This record gives sequence, structure tokens and C-alpha cells, in this order.
Amino acid sequence: MLPIDTYKNDVDLVCDEPLHYDWDALRAEIMEFGLRNSTLTALMPSETSSQISNATNGIEPPRGYVSVKASKDGILKQVVPDFANLKENYELLWNIGNNDGYLHLVGIMQKFVDQAISANTNYDPSLYESGKVPMKKLLQDLLTAYKYGVKTLYYHNTRDGAKDDQSDKSAVVVEQDDDCAGGGCKI
Repeated sequence: MLPIDTYKNDVDLVCDEPLHYDWDALRAEIMEFGLRNSTLTALMPSETSSQISNATNGIEPPRGYVSVKASKDGILKQVVPDFANLKENYELLWNIGNNDGYLHLVGIMQKFVDQAISANTNYDPSLYESGKVPMKKLLQDLLTAYKYGVKTLYYHNTRDGAKDDQSDKSAVVVEQDDDCAGGGCKI
């Protein structure tokens, strides 16, 4: 059994791109030569490694152009990769109106991953009349995730209201000096 044998067909309503890999040939190779591990594909969480490599956090949209993250090693300021050239291409997490597109994307990816993808949902209570995320919205997202074959919802993040205004892009200063010689940037 391969991931394409068990995925939820509803995801094909979102993306009907045909398969480009010869999955039957892969199946035959597995039957002939075996499979070294119990899975073909697994996506690892990338929170810590993204901080170390100054990359975005896996498939998650960045929360801001600059993120401040605390860990056991201290406080790290992280700038989205290639900010100077790509700043207009980033869609920030809290600017995305709802979780639908993200859940569709994870469902499409899940079609080819036999283990679960750690997918997160994000909610901004200030967008709702009551100032609270309605249970109806949470349930809608759970059902959307289920419909499109998302196997795991990991965190259900709620915007806490802390000041994280990203509208002033000049707040990110990228200096080209000795600190940037290896590709890193100084904030």
C-alpha cells in the first residue's frame, strides 16, 4: 500500500494535477527489493532547525518578517530568508483570512506522505464580534482537515494581541558587513 492508495479523494477536487511519478514501478521495486524503513516519506518538525538555518518553519507561513524566538540557548531574532529581494512575496500568517487554503495545501501534500504532517491552525480572536473564536469555526476547520485527508492537526494557535505590526518593513535592517559573509544577516 502506498500513500496514493489511501489518500482522501476529495483532495482531487482542490488539485486535479495528474500523477507524474510511476507509482506502479515503485510498487514493483518495493515488492522485489523490499523497503528499508517502514515508511516512504516522513516530514520532520522544523521549528528548531529553521531557527538555526534562518529558514521559514516548514510549510508554515511566517508570523512576521522578523521573529523573536526564545529557546534554551537564548533569544534569537530571525529574519525571513532573502528579505531584501523577496519581501513582497511573503504572505504573513496573521494576514491570511482563514485556514482553508492552508488545510487544502496540507491535504494535497498528505496525498504523497504516508506519515502525518504536523499541520497547525491559526486564529485571531479580534476578527470575531465576540472577541472569541467561535466553536463553529474550530469545528469547520476540523471537518475541512478531515475531508481533505489531513492526518494530524498539531497546534491551534491563537493570536495573543501582542504588538507584532509588520507594516513597517523598514524595521528590518539587513546590513552587508562581515557578519553577513556566510549568508547570515544582522538585525
